[in-house]
Amino acid sequence: MKGMFNLIRFVVAISVLGFMIYFAGENNKENYCKLTDINIDNGMSYLERMMKFGNAFVTNDVINDYLLDNNLHPDSIKMNDVSFKNIESLLANHPSIKSANVYSDMQGKVFVSVVQRKPIVRVQNGKDGYYLDEDGLRMPLSNEYTARMLLVTGEVNLVNENDLYYLSNIIIKDEFLKKQIVQIDINKDSELLMLTQIGEQLEFGQIKEVGEKFEKLKLYYEKGNSQNQEYKALNLKYKNQIVCIKK
Repeated sequence: MKGMFNLIRFVVAISVLGFMIYFAGENNKENYCKLTDINIDNGMSYLERMMKFGNAFVTNDVINDYLLDNNLHPDSIKMNDVSFKNIESLLANHPSIKSANVYSDMQGKVFVSVVQRKPIVRVQNGKDGYYLDEDGLRMPLSNEYTARMLLVTGEVNLVNENDLYYLSNIIIKDEFLKKQIVQIDINKDSELLMLTQIGEQLEFGQIKEVGEKFEKLKLYYEKGNSQNQEYKALNLKYKNQIVCIKK
């Protein structure tokens, strides 16, 4: 008998709890939303954000304006009328955003978290320009921000874009090369001329034997130029040697 009483009490308690949760959920549907917090992962450290360094293509204003322009801003909209899935899909389709997560609490506070796409090289083909991001995908130039990074100019259409991404990726992941090489110009023979911080030009040739050429270059700067002579250009096109061209 006592066991039956405890079972009935348990069932009643569960029913009451379920009713309370349902009732609270129904009431929360009538709450109005407010976009409270926007978190942007753009690969920048706290110091870079404070000093406004890095590549800030996505800002709070960009996200707010984008949602307003597409009639999906959640502010002052009832929770029951807001589709967080649609907001996520819209944000993920922004040309500078890689992924998005949107959610709310029971009071209607809306939280947006996005990951910004990370450009690694700017390609300038005449008047037309774009970035290649860390995944090798095209990313349009931004009206809000211009990033400082490796620049590719010249006869861009003569070079395979995957090869260009491969080369750029090697440069930006190598601290020495990243500091030295600032621009790559492509000529009509699909050969690359690299401009460096110190002024020497690197006649790289076509995008072949890339690793071998860069290792040869680093070895030259470390051990080959013991007298620190300055040259107009270094020709890396020939196997197992560097041809130094005087000014």
